[in-house]
Amino acid sequence: MTTRWGILAPGRIAHTLAGAMSRTSRAELVAVGSRSQERANEFAKQYGEVVAYGSYDELLSDSEVQAVYIATPHPQHVEWATKALNAGKSVLCEKPMGLNHAEVMTMVHAAQQNSQLLLEAFMYRMHPQTHKLQELIAQGAIGELRHIHATFAFHAPFNASSRLYAAELGGGGIMDVGCYPVSMARLLAQSEPLRISATGKLAETGADIYTSALLEFPNGVGAHVATGVGQQLDNTVSAYGSEGSIRVALPWRCPEEWSVTHSHQGKQEEIRGTSENPYVCQLEEFDRCVQSGDLESAYMSWDDSLGNAITLDKWRDQLEISYPPERSVSLSPPIQMRPALPATQQLSKTSIKGLDKELSRLVMGCDNQPNLPHASFMFDHFVECGGNVFDTAYIYGGGRIESLLGQWLTSRGIRKELAIIGKGAHTPLNRPEYCRPQLSETLERLQTDHLDIYFLHRDNTDVPVSEWIDVLNELHNEGLIEVFGGSNWELERVKQANEYAEKNGKLGYSVISNQFSLAKMLNPVWPGCVSANTEEFRSYMTEHEIALFPWSSQARGFFTDRFDQIQAGGNIGSTSHLNQPGDAEMKRCWFSDGNIQRRERAVAMAQKHGVEPINIALAYVLAQPFKSFPLIGPRLLWETTSSLRSIDVSLDPSDVALLEGQSGS
Repeated sequence: MTTRWGILAPGRIAHTLAGAMSRTSRAELVAVGSRSQERANEFAKQYGEVVAYGSYDELLSDSEVQAVYIATPHPQHVEWATKALNAGKSVLCEKPMGLNHAEVMTMVHAAQQNSQLLLEAFMYRMHPQTHKLQELIAQGAIGELRHIHATFAFHAPFNASSRLYAAELGGGGIMDVGCYPVSMARLLAQSEPLRISATGKLAETGADIYTSALLEFPNGVGAHVATGVGQQLDNTVSAYGSEGSIRVALPWRCPEEWSVTHSHQGKQEEIRGTSENPYVCQLEEFDRCVQSGDLESAYMSWDDSLGNAITLDKWRDQLEISYPPERSVSLSPPIQMRPALPATQQLSKTSIKGLDKELSRLVMGCDNQPNLPHASFMFDHFVECGGNVFDTAYIYGGGRIESLLGQWLTSRGIRKELAIIGKGAHTPLNRPEYCRPQLSETLERLQTDHLDIYFLHRDNTDVPVSEWIDVLNELHNEGLIEVFGGSNWELERVKQANEYAEKNGKLGYSVISNQFSLAKMLNPVWPGCVSANTEEFRSYMTEHEIALFPWSSQARGFFTDRFDQIQAGGNIGSTSHLNQPGDAEMKRCWFSDGNIQRRERAVAMAQKHGVEPINIALAYVLAQPFKSFPLIGPRLLWETTSSLRSIDVSLDPSDVALLEGQSGS
């Protein structure tokens, strides 16, 4: 079998790969796509019977093309790799796969959803020279690994408009070749760096001319990596251990007659071998994956690409390097370019008392987006799946989260279709006089003139409920908020507030945002947290048509495999640089015999429905007799996708009773 290839963007590196295709029977170049028909024709005529397309879209529409090599400049990788995956093509994407972790996450998610192979083009990873280096370290040839030295740099004259120096093209050493030593250091250390510190020099365009970084890995392993587009270095890799060292003189070019130098107890050994060039090795590994149905290669897995992107992000952060698409969401249109789900699978919507627009049954929690690119991809995807409710708060990220949401809202121009939830008056500033100034600042950050739903973020029992109701009605009457309620309010205080409102002809609470989940919260996640998970609270919300917007609706990972890892005393590794609930918090808040039994029942029911236990836990919240709109806090796209599966799980009252362990279970 032979993989039939299309090359997207006929630049210099595309010629290198096309040449490698002619050296293996496992790859056949059948098409090339360019934004210029003339350039496509010129490229095609050099490689035999190759169809030339004057647009990338035409290439992706060619049914003869099985796999696409993305050879565009870095900032265009995410768009065209995602489109190729959506078109049913396997993808080899030139390194670095994306400008940042968010872009790589988006591409990996597209590969998952389309069941297509996606591989980042670190060709040296597929070469026997690299495998020998790994093998020697794993066998203890240098004892305990302690330090790694890896460099890749060259000197190119400064040209502000060239891809090497232009910020809009993702220029600079880190992105062009610095990704190589980072990927090598992570490969040899077999872990993700705990810390990184860097220094370097930037060009007037903002791209890095040269830079070096120190990476600190677990178990005391350190790495020095260096790169540049305006500074020549030795471009070698060395690994130092407690009993020796290994040096690779040509780690990136990987010649056909390769060698590594092993030093041990004062003696040097030259270990040699022969192989095809690394691009041929890469094509043959790609074809092997295609023929075997593998969606990723063990030599450069999706987790590996995600981890590499995180480290590159941190390296750039040290030097304050960012690119135009990362600074302005208006420069980054939605990548999907189509609904993420068929209309029949879109999030269902329903109404609540006091609000005209219908709301999606799941709410995107906006409290853990590290930057604008990540927020944009997460928010775009949620909307593409039918979601239209976003929850944020005045205190989240010191206001940064509201600003991210506001930039995204303005750029997408869909404010009227969305419902925005805001929260204010959090401890210690939880008095009525703080509502108006905080709300004013929230609206400015969000770049909107009103909130659809507003919650008092915490209660202050020293303040009479009448004062809260009065100020909320003032804000409502001025058109600044539509409906309102309390977050983390005890039931008796909610009752008092609504009784006062009814007696005085004012609006009361029609919404509540307390914790609620299948697992009962044993101890507050944060000070002042209140759960609505009591029979009395549920009955009150049902009787008075109060909608619940529950947070920690999935018990913060209690129904995932994190529970099993914690029970086993292990620690889950992660390629995510985002905040995750800690093990101690999980135990303190959710570990009890009753919750463990509820989890066991959820696991059994999940097997019956063909879903994950966390889907059953979320379906339980949706199946309550009162209207509930669970807040989900996905940190990655596949976490959103996982939550969406809960919508298709229909639980009847007997299922709910069974999960709760009531009689008949």
